[in-house]
Amino acid sequence: MKLGAMNNPGKEVVAQLEFIAAAGFDFVELAVEAPEASPEVLRQREKRIGEILESHSLEVVAHLPWYFEIAHPYARVREAFLQEVRSALEVASDLGAKLAGLHLHRLPKFFRDKMLELHLSALREVLEHAEALGLVLGVENSDLRSFPPEKLEALLEALPGLKLVLDIAHAHIGASEEEVLAFVRSFSPRVVHVHAHDNNLKDDLHLPIGAGAIEWERLLPELKRFYDGGITLEVHSRDPEYLLLSRRKFLELWRGEGSF
Repeated sequence: MKLGAMNNPGKEVVAQLEFIAAAGFDFVELAVEAPEASPEVLRQREKRIGEILESHSLEVVAHLPWYFEIAHPYARVREAFLQEVRSALEVASDLGAKLAGLHLHRLPKFFRDKMLELHLSALREVLEHAEALGLVLGVENSDLRSFPPEKLEALLEALPGLKLVLDIAHAHIGASEEEVLAFVRSFSPRVVHVHAHDNNLKDDLHLPIGAGAIEWERLLPELKRFYDGGITLEVHSRDPEYLLLSRRKFLELWRGEGSF
């Protein structure tokens, strides 16, 4: 298992990569996102970023903006989002990424019956572009109500090359622990990457591990049954010490050496 951390796209990217590398993480999940890590900004800093990655043997996973509405019902708006996705994938590939994740989204009520159709059309195009760049493409689950498991399953079945970025905390929003465990078991064959952070089971808070209500002691043994790949600690805190604390706590839990 490898642990990674994500940069804050609102802060200067190079200093954050230096911190993540010095802290001993195995990879950075690079949020290719404005204002401080847009494709244009990353191009400007590409040489220095490459030096940091190479000197620390730091791997890269690409994280596209959560607010990109790739299935927007307006065709011209959708194409603008897709153009930005292509740009993000290209710079991520040039920085050495082999995996990129993007988000699904809930459509306005008048278009809900077309949700699957619009996502399929957009993702088919994005998947083709990603594969041409040598990238594996994964979609990140939202909560189990906004994008129900049956629609996610239909999406993955229709696009065999598409994988799942399992966001543990997102799955817990509004769901019971049993529902989450069933979801994890059901989609285990398609999981290519994992996001770990905590919440109150109601809101997407990105808390440090153990600061919320997720029952990690129950969930991690289930995850370990089939997964030993990259896990990003997607902890959003102004104080980086909470990220380091989450790393220690998560490793203890993963090894079965700790509990809450």
